[in-house]
Amino acid sequence: MSRPSMSNPLRWGAAVGTGLYRSVVLTGLTCLVAVVAVAVGWAGSALAFSWSDGMTAPLPVRALAVFGETLLVALWVAVAVWTVHPLTSRALARGARRCAADWLGLELEVTYRQVPPVTRMATGFWWDGHEYHKSEREARRRARIHARFHDPQLHWDGVWMLAASATVLPAAALPLLALGYGAYTATTPDLAGLGAAVIAAGLVAAPFGWRVLGPVGRRFLGPVPSTRLGRRVEELEAIRADLTQTQAAELERIERGLHDGAQARLVAMGMSMGAAEQLVDTNPEAAKAILADARATSATALAELRSLVRGINPPVLAERGLVDALRALALDASIEVDVHSRVPARPERPVESAVYFSVAELLANVAKHAQADRVTIELSYATRMLTATVSDDGIGGAAASTGSGLSGIERRMAAFGGRLEIDSPAGGPTRITVAVPCELS
Repeated sequence: MSRPSMSNPLRWGAAVGTGLYRSVVLTGLTCLVAVVAVAVGWAGSALAFSWSDGMTAPLPVRALAVFGETLLVALWVAVAVWTVHPLTSRALARGARRCAADWLGLELEVTYRQVPPVTRMATGFWWDGHEYHKSEREARRRARIHARFHDPQLHWDGVWMLAASATVLPAAALPLLALGYGAYTATTPDLAGLGAAVIAAGLVAAPFGWRVLGPVGRRFLGPVPSTRLGRRVEELEAIRADLTQTQAAELERIERGLHDGAQARLVAMGMSMGAAEQLVDTNPEAAKAILADARATSATALAELRSLVRGINPPVLAERGLVDALRALALDASIEVDVHSRVPARPERPVESAVYFSVAELLANVAKHAQADRVTIELSYATRMLTATVSDDGIGGAAASTGSGLSGIERRMAAFGGRLEIDSPAGGPTRITVAVPCELS
């Protein structure tokens, strides 16, 4: 059977009906800015221009007054539109994207800003990724507000609303206005012919008016266009928030280690010494036993403090540099680790620390997940780039998923302008490289 042509009355009637339906939908999705602007402009003009009504001042003064009143009305319109925009633009833009996808096959994927997690700091305040708050509830509320109303994609949706009100709305509403005006005119005996002609023009335009959604939607309904500077600012904001939360977690770990470890043992030592002081005259042997236990407790507390300090800033790293610190780390590993270095001098201290803790976390991941028998650490420096590669003969399958240790290493390297490269096919072997730009001393 041959495909029916557009001259087929049934098909043409279906196209007209579809066009009118889509024009109604698009008019509803794009008319809000125009409705608000016209309503506020009309009411504002009625109020503002009444102030100079009947003014008998010279012409320049009256012109200046009218100019000021016009500016005031424009300001009111802008404030009204800006007030409505953050509450409605996202929902209306989503509706327009659904229409573009269903009617034109135009898939426009966008990403809105997610609500960041809140973190309790060691000071007792809560961090929402941008500022501190006294309570968790307030921090979560402010995080939701910031994610909702400070989202670049939301503001780009507002640009779509402005563009659509000037382009899509007139084209989509024109067939509807023509039908309405034609029906009204046709009821007037002397203008019945004109009314019929206007109705016919509206019906002819109905299948085409809504199609302006295609070019305008491609330009304004997609993801917000970011400049290189804008993308870098977003990256730095994400890094700042992540580093703040990492710092909070590290401070909490130190506080917990001191409270549950060394502090508890020092309190126990004080109590033991008090008991020995009371027994030293009446039962010297018991006092000696208590003091021996206290000495053992002090040794354990000292070992815990040293372990805690090594987790903050290993002395070997500060005194002998990255290469020797990694060799010391390899000696303490539960599997065989070889360290090879072609770094002629020490890098900057912050870079040293970042690379050291990244490699330490990679070794911990190997011990936990890789089922490897041997690990190799290779350090090199070329073209102002320090590179550390950790290779193992394990089962592979490593990936920097959200919330994983590899994701944390990737963010740590990003803070220095570095990168993380993962080569870990299923079945192994795994080769993970951290690289960061730096200067050697």
